[in-house]
Amino acid sequence: MADAAVKDSWGKLTAGGFEDAGAKVFKELLKNPTTKALFPKFKDIPDGQIEGNAAVRAHGKKVCEVIDAFVNGGGDDKIKAVATNHKKLGLANDKVGSLMKEALVAVLNSAGLGSSAGAWDAAWSKFMAVHGSVY
Repeated sequence: MADAAVKDSWGKLTAGGFEDAGAKVFKELLKNPTTKALFPKFKDIPDGQIEGNAAVRAHGKKVCEVIDAFVNGGGDDKIKAVATNHKKLGLANDKVGSLMKEALVAVLNSAGLGSSAGAWDAAWSKFMAVHGSVY
């Protein structure tokens, strides 16, 4: 289970729903053209339309559901299922970890929740250890 700072900031970040939070994370994640190219179904979406795109929002919701399960004290099976898919796609564990962590911290900062970044470092390391166990 994540610590209180992670749980609190996650609750605030997702208060508007997992689709909204996920869209914000993916808007940040897909700013980089190299990263955007890793997502074939998103690569042709104009940057200004990322956050409102239905496919991005749906994918972001799924990602947030996995993170939510982890934050609230479980989710290892969900994390491993995602990792299995990432592995099949040829995505390196460390690449997934660093890209998602950067995007998540940027969204936390822009939401005024940057003070929880240190707690997220520790939590994200645990999340990625579970993710990496599949590789």
